[in-house]
Amino acid sequence: MIKIRIAGPPGTGKTTRLTKIFYELLDKYSPADILLMSHTKTAAKIIRDKILEPETILEYQKETGKEIYYKVQNSKKTLEHNVSTIHSYCNSIAKQVTKGQEFDLDDYDIMSQMHPLFNKHTMNKKFKAIDSLFRLHPFFKFNSFARNNGMSPIEYYSTLGFEEKNDYKYYPTELQELAKNYHSFKTDIKINERAETLLDFDDMIEYFYKIKKAEPKYAHVKVLILDEAQDSSVIQRKAEEALSKNVDYFYKAGDPDQSIFEFSGADPDAFHKEFANPEIELEQGYRCPRIVNDYCKKIIKDIWDHYEYSRVWAPLKDKDTGEIIEGEKYMLRDLEQDENAAELKRRILETEEKFIFTYRGNDPIHTIKYLINTGVPFQMPYNDLKKLQRKKVFDDPARQIKNQRFFLQLANGESVVLKEIKQLLKSIDPRYLGKNYSLEKMDSVARGSYNLNFLIEEEFLHNEVKNIEDFQLINTVNSIFMKNYIREIVNNNRDLEDKRIFVENIHTIKGKEFDNVVLDLTLTRTEDNFSKKRMKYVACSRAKKTLWLVKSKTNLTLEGEEDKHDT
Repeated sequence: MIKIRIAGPPGTGKTTRLTKIFYELLDKYSPADILLMSHTKTAAKIIRDKILEPETILEYQKETGKEIYYKVQNSKKTLEHNVSTIHSYCNSIAKQVTKGQEFDLDDYDIMSQMHPLFNKHTMNKKFKAIDSLFRLHPFFKFNSFARNNGMSPIEYYSTLGFEEKNDYKYYPTELQELAKNYHSFKTDIKINERAETLLDFDDMIEYFYKIKKAEPKYAHVKVLILDEAQDSSVIQRKAEEALSKNVDYFYKAGDPDQSIFEFSGADPDAFHKEFANPEIELEQGYRCPRIVNDYCKKIIKDIWDHYEYSRVWAPLKDKDTGEIIEGEKYMLRDLEQDENAAELKRRILETEEKFIFTYRGNDPIHTIKYLINTGVPFQMPYNDLKKLQRKKVFDDPARQIKNQRFFLQLANGESVVLKEIKQLLKSIDPRYLGKNYSLEKMDSVARGSYNLNFLIEEEFLHNEVKNIEDFQLINTVNSIFMKNYIREIVNNNRDLEDKRIFVENIHTIKGKEFDNVVLDLTLTRTEDNFSKKRMKYVACSRAKKTLWLVKSKTNLTLEGEEDKHDT
């Protein structure tokens, strides 16, 4: 096996280099012989899209004279399987061999009936769990941390300090009982009656490792390419080791300074040692302008000094002139104060630039309030949006805006199709519903579309609906705050599908880039100094043009020594 390590700071073209390596390998191997894995779904999708991008393929053909277009395009199904996350790939093999099925909510309901400790009410009382979803059940979270670190729950518990143990509200006796009962439930055919075993998220890799060790023929590939290698947990590294045993080439790409998944078992120290002298070192930056580049180096300098190395990382150059692009950096007291805040708002409203509002934590409500007050549509991961809805922070604004638009169409005498009217009527204030309203009755009326007069005549809607003032119909619009936002979006006809403004956690934006990065420096929990620096480094290095740093009003921040006199 030939092992080739590829290292480089953010935006130096690691994904582009791996794409070219993939194309080069097609001279000797079929796409089915090549397995390319990454740590997250986002990172896997980015590189898969890059490989399949016609412009990228044709550019490579032009440079090399090699015909690969049809070979790549005809292998989309193979690439869907062979360019994926480590979990997804291992899961597909484990399910195939064990005839196992994924552990889901229905399984949890059965288990909670059989084993009282897993009952959500018992657990909420005993461990003060605040979320009823089983994936956030205290045991599952703790169990996942343990297995990512290659330990049993009891072993992992013994490594924690006093404060950490207190945070989890766990005691060894309960952990032992939970772990034992959980394992027996998943493997007892008489209980689950559906499969030889039930596989949870961590089982996917563990079972694969055992399968591969016992039967090398499974998942046999000739080339293994691993992207974002610095984020692999202990159990993931075992799977990678098993996969690489009989390959011809093992390409491993990453950046130790971007290792921010320590909580799930990543080991920055080990990766720093492994990548001290990589075979390929990328140095030219293609993303960050000089000001952002310099600031990122300032953030990470202590880590470079600690590991006794320095890295070449050249800032972004203009493609035509070769001149270095300067870029911009602003400090804000908060999102709504001082002249810099005014410039931020102007850019959001008057330009077509992309923005990421990023943070370290789970509750970016002040950021969302700012965007709502600004009156701009924004994109947010579905799971994060649902968390805020469960906390009753706010309802899904996109759904409310769509419903409001449907109603305005009706009010203006236009017709709305059945699917849209059903969506509207589900959210309508009940006092405006007619006596004949039901979704079943609507299905019985054979019409392609509906107007307001017809809905009133058939008594699906109350006649009073004609007298409703603007933005008063939808039941979920329960605050002036939200009504003003919806009014702003609808009246200005802003496009909800305009993917220009994003709100995401730092951990989910790795591999992505944006014209503007707006980083909230507030922390929701304590972090060690190097962890803080790595997270801040990752967030800031997403910026292609401008970096906006929002100063926190609290003492718990991502700020380090480098920020004390930085204005």
